[in-house]
Amino acid sequence: MKKVFALSVLICSFNLFAQQFQEIDGVIAVVGSSMIKYSDLETTYLQSKASYGSEDITKCDMLESMLLNKLMLHQAELDSVSVTEEEIDNELSQRLNYMMQIYGSQERLEKQMNKTLPQIREYFHDIIKENLMIQQAQSKVVGDISVTPKEVADYFQKIPKDSLPEMEEQYTLTQIVILPKVSQEDKDQVKQRLNDIRERILKGAKFTTLASLYSDDEQSAKNGGELGFFSRGDMVSEFESMAFSLQPGEISPVFETKYGYHIIQMIARQGERVNCRHILLMPKVSAAQLYGAKAKLDSVKTLIDQGSITFEDAVLKFSEDDSKINGGLIINRNNSNASAVFSLDALNATIGNVDNVDFAGMNQGDYTGPVEFKSEFSNAYRLIKVKRKQAAHKVNLTDDFDRLQSLALNQKRNDIISDWAKSMIKKTYIRLSDKYSTCNFSLDWNKN
Repeated sequence: MKKVFALSVLICSFNLFAQQFQEIDGVIAVVGSSMIKYSDLETTYLQSKASYGSEDITKCDMLESMLLNKLMLHQAELDSVSVTEEEIDNELSQRLNYMMQIYGSQERLEKQMNKTLPQIREYFHDIIKENLMIQQAQSKVVGDISVTPKEVADYFQKIPKDSLPEMEEQYTLTQIVILPKVSQEDKDQVKQRLNDIRERILKGAKFTTLASLYSDDEQSAKNGGELGFFSRGDMVSEFESMAFSLQPGEISPVFETKYGYHIIQMIARQGERVNCRHILLMPKVSAAQLYGAKAKLDSVKTLIDQGSITFEDAVLKFSEDDSKINGGLIINRNNSNASAVFSLDALNATIGNVDNVDFAGMNQGDYTGPVEFKSEFSNAYRLIKVKRKQAAHKVNLTDDFDRLQSLALNQKRNDIISDWAKSMIKKTYIRLSDKYSTCNFSLDWNKN
């Protein structure tokens, strides 16, 4: 009975709201118990224009997307969908890390938003919570769908031939990476430095201060070494094993991961998630060690040139990068699908230090000499091979099946959501400002 009563109160309150709709400044739509303000529409519209640069996007289009999201949120509330603080915190951390990568640093992100990092987390908290609820509702509506090759072909046939997009020249690349070798003496010196820092902390020095001063993890150093809550599987195994073995306030001994040497201070534990601070010291690579990596890669290239080994076999035998498990494929991390396919512009934007490599002049199967680049550990060298080079062309089933499959799946998904929305609109309280009543929506949001 409590749920029915709550819904009755909600309906009454929105009947009152409907009478005062024009008097409340800024509210342009209501779906269920959620409002959309003019400022929300304006901000989302401008962000979309900045991200995609399309002149085809209108405020009416954007408003319809927002209305659909609110309808999904309404369904989530009806289904009593809930998300935990741990889920929100985890998503927040991922989003903020991504944003800091985009802006280049925490300081730039804080300057852009005119907020400190804790204030940014607070600002996005409810937005993330709402998005997670919408995602759950959407997954329930769409279900586990797929498309058959015939459905992909049918989708392609329905595209007007004069509307088929032109694909840029595209590249798929593989690599052989050689990392410079750090001497044991250099490692021992770094380990001793970190042990000295640990002793200072045990004698009363603040972990946060020393992390800010000395840690080579620049991003966490800005927060006094704090990493935020993480779960098992989020970190490399050595780090994770040490972190979960500590009690709140405890300082770990010095230990090694592939990134260097660490000490950890446990801050708090929430179930199977922990928050801790760390200090990372990375052995520095000398010019001589970097030259050694280049010399070794020159030798590998000579073997390939002479036909003593194929590039592909050399990847497995010599490459010291994790990409070797995928045959050395270089992944476009700036692509939302983490694709291995690059346009010519994307090569320079995402790979780094290849400005002087004439990929346009290379043929499929060609490979470069040693190219210096910044790995996640230090500067290193790699050979890059053009595994596949696809000329500019109009989209077709043979060359672009994967792309068309993704588009067909998205269309099928949209059709399911559209049918669901048509049904939901009929039984959901919706109120739209007269200002947008002339929008040419694909769904009948103006039913009231």
